[in-house]
Amino acid sequence: MNSHGPHTVTVTFDYDFRVTRACTKKITQNCVQRFVAYDISAGAGHASMLFPIPLPAKPVGLVHGIVATSPKLDFESGQHLISVIAQGPDGKQSRKSVCTTWITIP
Repeated sequence: MNSHGPHTVTVTFDYDFRVTRACTKKITQNCVQRFVAYDISAGAGHASMLFPIPLPAKPVGLVHGIVATSPKLDFESGQHLISVIAQGPDGKQSRKSVCTTWITIP
C-alpha cells in the first residue's frame, strides 16, 4: 500500500556555465536564469515541477556541488525520478532527461 506525506528533497548537481552563461544585467538572451527541479517519474511529458533553484553565488565556469533543498512537498511513497533543468529568461528549458536521479520516498 502506498502512502504519502510531506518530505523535502535535496538535489546536488554540477553545471558548466562555459557552455551556457548565467544571465546578468548585460547578458539577457541565450543564458541560464535559474534551474528547476521536476519529478519525471511518469515521463518527461508528464513532469511535475517541484521547486525553482536560484543560480549559485558565482555562476562562472564549471561549478561543482550546487545544492538546493525543496520546501516540504507531498510525495507518494516509492521510487521517483528527479530531474534538474536549466531555464532561460524566455522560458526555454534544457532537456529533462539530461540531469536525473532516482530517489526512494519511504
